Amino acid sequence: MHMWHGLKATLRKRRQARNGKILVSEPIVVPQSVVTTHPDHYLSCVTVAKNEGEYLDEWIQFHLLVGISHFYIYDNGSTDQSLSILRGYENAGIVTVVPWRPFSVWANTQILAYAHAVSNFGSRSRWMAFFDLDEFMFPTHAPSLIEFLQAREQEQAICVAGVNFGTSGHAVRPTGLVTENFRQAVPMDVQREYPKLLNVKSIVQPAQIRSIESAHWFNLKGTNKIGVNEDGEPLPRYPREDSLKLKANTVRFNHYYTRSHEEFSAKVNGSNVRGPQLPADAEQRWGLFRKIEEFSRPDDTIQRFIPDLRERLSTRKRA
Repeated sequence: MHMWHGLKATLRKRRQARNGKILVSEPIVVPQSVVTTHPDHYLSCVTVAKNEGEYLDEWIQFHLLVGISHFYIYDNGSTDQSLSILRGYENAGIVTVVPWRPFSVWANTQILAYAHAVSNFGSRSRWMAFFDLDEFMFPTHAPSLIEFLQAREQEQAICVAGVNFGTSGHAVRPTGLVTENFRQAVPMDVQREYPKLLNVKSIVQPAQIRSIESAHWFNLKGTNKIGVNEDGEPLPRYPREDSLKLKANTVRFNHYYTRSHEEFSAKVNGSNVRGPQLPADAEQRWGLFRKIEEFSRPDDTIQRFIPDLRERLSTRKRA
């Protein structure tokens, strides 16, 4: 990890108070030495996790199924069984676990982790995807994300739109898979009417990253854009400003925003990888919860992958 200590980045710490939060107002600049001439992985994934042990196997096995070959998992002080589960994946060369507790009261933990990942591991991947443990990214028609990306190698970054899933009527956590149990989501055309429900996560060629100021998109070299949508259309710096370009026809991520009511309540009233939930955050999140519950409709787009996913999980359990 020595490269992190020599990172030639400027992180200007102009602090702003907003709703009691301390924010970083300047992007983290990525070293120019990040290149991908001979990558080990065509597509890897970077995520920050905390106490997600109950969901790790399903999440990792699903994304192996759709073409991700390696995961850089930044563990933000998990106290559950996460590290025990991840140890087997580490031994198999599938996962790299990075202990990640910056102990900072002003910096965004996710953005710092992403900068660390690009600086230290970026040269090992042609593409890197950045998303969370409650998000499942997949192509809607192609066999895997690899085929989707191979047709778009001329792009610097693809901004993938998300579809928000609600509780599907589950008051408490049900047994079984997240992807099977939660099958009601807000359609994209309805999400456009409520822009706070819209968001993107990025798949980026690491060598093309200039700086990082968001957990959702990246500043790219030689442009003031953040990437393109699934159809190759450039997106503005704040994608919600052009909501018609946010599409989920060929690639998307399912955002299991709530899981069960019980789990959502625990998450909102506790803490996440960014730190404790502030009252203003909780109020906003409950507002989004109500919108998602009101407008959710049946959505089985991901279901074509489930038989193979179940087989993978069964094989892992028997091993």
